[in-house]
Amino acid sequence: MKREIEAFNESEKEVVDRIRTLIKGAGYPDDYAGIDSTCYSLISMADLISIYPSLLDSQSLGGKSRSVETLVQTLCSSRNLDLILHTPTKAVLGRSFTIAKINFFLLLSYLCRDMKELRDEETSIHEIISMNIFAIMAEDVFISIVSDMDILATVRESAGILLTKIWEYRIFLGVNDFAPILNELWEKRKNFLPSFGTMAGVTETTSFCQKNNSLWISFLEDDEFNEDRLESLKEYLMGLAYEEILKIQSFMESNKINVLDQTGISKILESAGTYFMKNYNDPREIYHFYIRRKENSDFREKSQIPGPKKTIEEYIMCYLLKRNMPVQ
Repeated sequence: MKREIEAFNESEKEVVDRIRTLIKGAGYPDDYAGIDSTCYSLISMADLISIYPSLLDSQSLGGKSRSVETLVQTLCSSRNLDLILHTPTKAVLGRSFTIAKINFFLLLSYLCRDMKELRDEETSIHEIISMNIFAIMAEDVFISIVSDMDILATVRESAGILLTKIWEYRIFLGVNDFAPILNELWEKRKNFLPSFGTMAGVTETTSFCQKNNSLWISFLEDDEFNEDRLESLKEYLMGLAYEEILKIQSFMESNKINVLDQTGISKILESAGTYFMKNYNDPREIYHFYIRRKENSDFREKSQIPGPKKTIEEYIMCYLLKRNMPVQ
């Protein structure tokens, strides 16, 4: 059954309509025309995606049949680059569409800074951008799990089913419908400021878990929660790479220092840090933060060197899937 895709959900429509009305009333015909043109392009993209058959329905063509089950089997037997070549066209277009939407709302955010008539809309626009970025990140997390042959087959298959649903629905449903724990994780990190004490991460871990749901406590108390998972969580909470944390710890011990601020850390590292967020007000920074941690964990895995081999997002999602706990 073909499912129609809408370019904007209700909250996005309301924001776009308000901005169009304000710009038209303020007398900016060129900007109004530019927004109209981009909206039309996004609607056309949504219509194009709608032409493709649903990924959740069964199909037969030329004596071959395809279903959700066969798609998940193909995904789980593919590694990284191979997986890209097995990604359905609808999924490829959907990801491009989401990025196009992010760029569109970034354009609106720039207009909000330049036009006093629009400044009240900036918060709403950033929330929309964040949700669309989270959708891209959720897809990346599930792709990483599906393509990791070292993870249990049952866990990878469950991740494959969720990935297929993201590909099918993400365009008009928020990521919260599929992985609310990921959304919560990323939202809380945007406003979490670590205190650089002993660099052991105990204060940060305790503070973070107390502010979140009980799932985090069960994750930390699980028998499989090992040093690798702890170091991955410390990277996430402290905004520093594993290697940087070790360097800072060594410096503090050698110099009998108990507390450091960001300036002190930057001097030791001779930089702001691998995962340092330059602009907390830019929703794209949380994605950059994820990608940098993912690249480092992949490098450690391939090189077989110490340090976390997965991001905390992958660890927490594998934990949920392995125990058949609700992730949507």
